[in-house]
Amino acid sequence: MKNVDYIIVGQGLAGSVLAYSLMQKNQKVLVVDEETETSSSKVAAGLCNPVVFKRLTKSWMIDDVLPYAKEFYRNQEELLEDQFYFDLPLFKLFVDESEQEFWKQKSNEPHLFDWINDKVEYPFDKEKVNYAFGSSKTLQSGFLKTGAWLDKFKKYLIKNDSYLNHKFDYANIEFRSEEIVWKNYSAQKIIFCEGYQSINNPYFDWLPFKLTKGEVLTVNFEKLELKHAINKGVFILPYDGDYKLGATYNWDDLDEIPTEEGRNQLLKKASKFINDEIKVVNHQAGVRPTVIDRRPLLGVHHEHQQLAVFNGLGTKGVMLAPYFANKMVDLLLKNEVLPNEVNINRFLKKEA
Repeated sequence: MKNVDYIIVGQGLAGSVLAYSLMQKNQKVLVVDEETETSSSKVAAGLCNPVVFKRLTKSWMIDDVLPYAKEFYRNQEELLEDQFYFDLPLFKLFVDESEQEFWKQKSNEPHLFDWINDKVEYPFDKEKVNYAFGSSKTLQSGFLKTGAWLDKFKKYLIKNDSYLNHKFDYANIEFRSEEIVWKNYSAQKIIFCEGYQSINNPYFDWLPFKLTKGEVLTVNFEKLELKHAINKGVFILPYDGDYKLGATYNWDDLDEIPTEEGRNQLLKKASKFINDEIKVVNHQAGVRPTVIDRRPLLGVHHEHQQLAVFNGLGTKGVMLAPYFANKMVDLLLKNEVLPNEVNINRFLKKEA
């Protein structure tokens, strides 16, 4: 029997951030993951946009979560000796004069001073980018090379004897009075960070996910070169010499298979403002673990205290994961109370 403090199921963004957060507190972890190339974490472009464009409001808890996230990823870069997080302006291309005027008005609101620029700019080649009404940029935006970081962090886990490539079988869980056992491992708790696969977890299948499939293209252009990210219905993000173009939202077709419909939808939207040949290099799909109330899922099972969950980070996972992993660590090690809006207990009455 091998003894660890915590078994973490899933080496996506949530599981990896939580694993390292526990390791920093001298906890021995075992991350169990059935390796795939199509998890939503690996597919995600990792874009960190601090505002919601539709209403031009600050992203939820951005003042707290973004500085915490940046510090976490900078520490990872030092630990793993590579760069994963990049600060990058994100320009919103205005569709008409009213949208431009709305942005100008909102930029005068004090709570948005740190997050959106008040200037209308024309930084792109007007022959290649159609934006007659100009653009303006978000401040403090950036992106994480999520797949690259997850791959490098997995090697770190392996080096520290903290990783197991294996399908997690719930039937092999054995509850004991002072510990929980899975196969030949014993731990204080098993923490499920399974992303959308949580819907198949017999202990947490009552959590109200509202899953969304997302598709992303890797593309390049015949002549156009972009140094900044842009958004006009879809985003285009400079990425390793190519560009990420995304993303779709599909609530019905919940699998990880790229579709012709998704590809065409992205290309059609991009071609409305890109006046250049768009060449598709790669096409990926994943299912986001989004929750019905759009808030993360943290907590300990109400009947089985040796089981816990850290999930539901949804579309903002890169920004949310480090801050809420810290909250999860405080719960596990100090028994500190979780904020109500992320505590899984908020759904217990609805379940009953």
